[in-house]
Amino acid sequence: MNKKLVGSAVIGVAVLAIVVAQFWRGEEAPAAAPPPAPVIAQGALEVYRLADADGPGSAIEIPVPSSWAVTRDQEHASFRHGDLLLETDRVPITQEDALSGLQAVAGRQGGTVVEHAPIAERDAAEWDFTYERDGVTRRVTVVGLGAGDALVTIRFEAPAAEFERDRSVLDEALKIKG
Repeated sequence: MNKKLVGSAVIGVAVLAIVVAQFWRGEEAPAAAPPPAPVIAQGALEVYRLADADGPGSAIEIPVPSSWAVTRDQEHASFRHGDLLLETDRVPITQEDALSGLQAVAGRQGGTVVEHAPIAERDAAEWDFTYERDGVTRRVTVVGLGAGDALVTIRFEAPAAEFERDRSVLDEALKIKG
């Protein structure tokens, strides 16, 4: 057999195999992995000192993200990371319990306010709602804790499509001490 013919055939088959492999792979390119969910580093706390009725030195300590951009206005703190927002606040409000306090805060804004399992041995309530900003539906969960003459709130907000993926931020913030 002619060596040139065999060599050309081998090269032709190899080139054909490469071309077929490129087309084959191009049909089903792997999807890009979603970005990892942000985390709250150990040790960063937002602390709300409580009235003497709760005992001397009593406080609610909320784990917060130390690496996020933070702004503070009196007892309201906002932590931002891209489209994610975690806020803590002490709302001076007379309430019988966390549920009635959070219902008063929610007012007529919509969504649902329900009881939440106690957190750090304090009664708690949860308010869930959505709203639209700049054409993007955003989902919000606010958890309120009874704190004597105030309601301490933790609010987590994210684009609705990303809320569940990033909900671990709220879950970590709810690991409250006090």
